[in-house]
Amino acid sequence: MLLRARTIALFALLAAGPAFADGDADEIKVSQQKFPDSDVPTNIVEGVVEAPPADVWAFVSNCANYAKTMPRIVKSTELSRSGDEQSQWTVKCQVTAGLPFPLSDLTGITLATHKVSPGVRYSREWTLVSGDYDINHGAWILEGLDGGKKTYVTYKIRVKPKIKLPTSWIASAQRGAMKDVILRLRENVKKPK
Repeated sequence: MLLRARTIALFALLAAGPAFADGDADEIKVSQQKFPDSDVPTNIVEGVVEAPPADVWAFVSNCANYAKTMPRIVKSTELSRSGDEQSQWTVKCQVTAGLPFPLSDLTGITLATHKVSPGVRYSREWTLVSGDYDINHGAWILEGLDGGKKTYVTYKIRVKPKIKLPTSWIASAQRGAMKDVILRLRENVKKPK
């Protein structure tokens, strides 16, 4: 009975589609890369955000505000930060992703390396420290376009939560939600500062 309820909840998540309608979804590319010797793929979303990379970076680099700025995140806390915040530093974060009923939310602690070449390239790459996942790592890559007036965003994530559902279903649900990441960034940069 519980497996049936979880299956229904997962299909509801897949059918829900993007949570944010603003932005041109046709300009967003979603893909998957197979990972060697694993059934857990890397999901990738790419798109253009009409704002300078530094403006987009303000949202991507601040994990403490992910509950306000990222889709499906219900709680987020920055645990620590160290290094030279001008070029490269590390940030430890605890982030909770909300899942539909009857599934439990997923919390993970990750360690991210932030690298900045102002106006050119910004990156945030993280790995799992602990939490409700067997695998949780990925990257944000922001690159300036149009003389730095726009940002080409690439978001990659490879996640395997500790949920007893087929990996293919989980990967499909993740892939279905990827466009929301770009759509939310587009919404965030439009808000008054």
